[in-house]
Amino acid sequence: MFNVQIVDDEPIVRMGLKKLIPWEKYGFKVVCEAQNGIEALKQLENNKIDLTVTDIEMPIMNGIEFIKKVNEKKYKPHIVILTAYEEFEYAKTAIDYGVMGYIIKPIIESQICEMLEQIREKLTITVNRDFDSELDRKLIEAVIKNDDAAFQIMEEIIEEEKKYGEKDISGTCYRFFYILESIIDKVNKKFSNLNKIEKLNVYFNLKKERYITKEDILLEFKQEITRIFKLLQKNYLIYDNNIIRLACNYVIEHIDEKIGLAEVSDALGISKNYLCSLFKQETGENFLNYVTRMKMERAKYLLKEKDMKIYEVSNFLGYSDTAYFAKLFRKYCNMTPYEYKKSECEYYEMVE
Repeated sequence: MFNVQIVDDEPIVRMGLKKLIPWEKYGFKVVCEAQNGIEALKQLENNKIDLTVTDIEMPIMNGIEFIKKVNEKKYKPHIVILTAYEEFEYAKTAIDYGVMGYIIKPIIESQICEMLEQIREKLTITVNRDFDSELDRKLIEAVIKNDDAAFQIMEEIIEEEKKYGEKDISGTCYRFFYILESIIDKVNKKFSNLNKIEKLNVYFNLKKERYITKEDILLEFKQEITRIFKLLQKNYLIYDNNIIRLACNYVIEHIDEKIGLAEVSDALGISKNYLCSLFKQETGENFLNYVTRMKMERAKYLLKEKDMKIYEVSNFLGYSDTAYFAKLFRKYCNMTPYEYKKSECEYYEMVE
């Protein structure tokens, strides 16, 4: 049996759904009900829910806000929305958050039963997967260690998924999301400072699952694994040489401060000349070039994620001359700060 949660502020609606629908006939059972989003979120912490049926208009936390919160969770149920006809256009915005479908009030039994059959099929496919979890663990470990073997393991996983065919998109999404989220969780714990230069989220796009092909998902998974791998690689946070690794971690930890050879070598207890020559020898990159490159990565993050103005970012990173900062930014990012902000921030207008 798959577990169902009903969320609606009207007791008569909740009772009607429980009594009207032959849940068990379709392999479901109602295990909990809530009258608002806050209460429903608490229930998700304590119950394994496979399907949530939720109203849109509720006090304290409405359905849309509830769905947004659910999407932040590691394990989330399939969601169906209850909506009155006059709320339908508003409810359609929930498609961006991956809802399975809509039930228009007044509730028609046949409408829900048809949807339950579709959802049961998706859940059954996901539950009956027979993929190699050991292979998944190897991939997660290889990416975290920045081991090139990660790409071979990734290809093996992709070949496994191809065997399940086009119908099993839900199972593929579930598996890939688990792998990517596990990697991101480990990266965030091990390299917490990395969040200063890159917003580490799982960008894997599950919300459009109904509109994409298996090939789209395989490609997106490959791109995400490569993105995370290269992110760790280019910042030298995982490096065989302990001094290089410590130096790079120190740079990123103190990236908002005035930082150079003297500060880093003092912190590590080695000479400036030794650090400079070792860094060049090991990475092929000049140390001060690395520091500036990380400063520019931080600048991109602040421009995009913190919505800071260009002169504010310049001052924040220790560049009193905004024109000089803009020149450095263009050198390292192949565009001006304005061009970057305009391309990355949808509603940005030049007000500097």
